[in-house]
Amino acid sequence: MKWIILIVVIVSFVSCENQHPLALQLCDCYTQLHRANSDEEINFWGDSCNALHIDIISQLGEDQDEKKLFIKAYRRCQ
Repeated sequence: MKWIILIVVIVSFVSCENQHPLALQLCDCYTQLHRANSDEEINFWGDSCNALHIDIISQLGEDQDEKKLFIKAYRRCQ
């Protein structure tokens, strides 16, 4: 039983470590896109997610370390 608790704690710690707030925003946007039912909703969320992605890349600017963290977190939540 102790091993199970230890494994759960370690996995939780590692998974939280790889989160990035901007990646979570983008993943949430794409979640909304996948839940869209009508063509209007799909177009709205598709455009919104693309604009958000471009905005995030612009916000990160030339900070390569931050970009790497974002990309790693984004890939994990896809």
